Amino acid sequence: MKSLRLIGISALLSSLLVTSTPVVAQASAWEPLKGAQALKTFIGGRSFTWDEGPGAAHRGEYRADGTGTLYAWGTVFDRPWEVKGDDQICFSGEPGNFCYTFERNTTDPLLYRVTEVGTGRQAELRESTAGSGSVATGAPGTEPVAGGAAAPSSAELAAKLANPANPIMKIGNNFDFTSYDGDLPGADEQDSMRYVFLTVFPFKLDNGNSIFFRPGIPLLFNQPVPDGQGGFSEEGTDIGDTGYDLLYSGTSETGTIWGYGLAGTIPTATNDKLGGDLWGLGPEVMLGVAKKWGVFGGVLSHQWDVAGSGSGDIDSTKLNYFYSFPLGGSWRLSAAPTISYNHGASSGNKLTLPVGIGVATTALLGGRPWTFQIQYWNNVERPDAFAAEHTIRFTILPVVSAPWNEDK
Repeated sequence: MKSLRLIGISALLSSLLVTSTPVVAQASAWEPLKGAQALKTFIGGRSFTWDEGPGAAHRGEYRADGTGTLYAWGTVFDRPWEVKGDDQICFSGEPGNFCYTFERNTTDPLLYRVTEVGTGRQAELRESTAGSGSVATGAPGTEPVAGGAAAPSSAELAAKLANPANPIMKIGNNFDFTSYDGDLPGADEQDSMRYVFLTVFPFKLDNGNSIFFRPGIPLLFNQPVPDGQGGFSEEGTDIGDTGYDLLYSGTSETGTIWGYGLAGTIPTATNDKLGGDLWGLGPEVMLGVAKKWGVFGGVLSHQWDVAGSGSGDIDSTKLNYFYSFPLGGSWRLSAAPTISYNHGASSGNKLTLPVGIGVATTALLGGRPWTFQIQYWNNVERPDAFAAEHTIRFTILPVVSAPWNEDK
């Protein structure tokens, strides 16, 4: 496959490639690449590469039949193309088409100049004689927000990130503020703050599906705990028990999200009042739908205690329901609260039923996707004695490359 390679984070990476430091060539020695057939021949079988750094190369491959595929951040984006008039090549994506004109240097036939139609921004790129790619140097500093032949747009990334079955490695940083209520004296005067480190490790398989390992480690700062004498003790700063799941998952061609695996609990609490000193394990299934109009679904799990020296038990069912609907650009209406039912609790203290709403946006900062989200959960049904009533969660989620998936 013919290949064009680019390096750096720069202005036209938002569209096609990089705003480049001029490659040595005569400034006036350019001739337009024109004619529908000439443009089809030029782009058919062509690949464009944006090399962001070690382990983070993005590649767009374009076929003679007008189809194309962009590989970036561990997932794929459809990138069909067409010739417009006799001088433009247009790539289809979100939020719209990206069109360019091309010129070839008359004294250096492997050197091209690309102009983005509408903005007039230009870049130079060099074709590889070996077919494996070559280098165009660029001026860093502008994030690739618009999308194009070698980089996804922020809107496209937001849609991909909304589907939990896409093999994208994400480092979740969740900051929760919670207020409480209940029948115990002073319950409605309690509040807490915690940080949850929730990272998604995807492992892509040759069959197109993935295995996900997702550990969640909570750090509790001022957790109120009933002291059994009509009051509360404030515990923290401490680590709580670690929850995790191990899920085999994928998305069908019709947009059905599916998965099955295991959910578990590891007794990592550094304070006996904040953990049960029990190991939990049980089955988990995921089912949902991913379409252009949005994503929704749920992850259902049940755990029992399987080991540990704690005096209690684990017998809990949870449903983490999620939804994400586009609001325009990279903004989405999005939330993911968890319904839980504790089978071993007394009557009136079994069910926690949150209703959640939130907004999220994805931005490309320094060439890396970042998602920022705020959610509000109201537990409309909760244990009578003492339970969380309101929670506000703020999430900062950078996307990183998974080097073990680079060749898959």
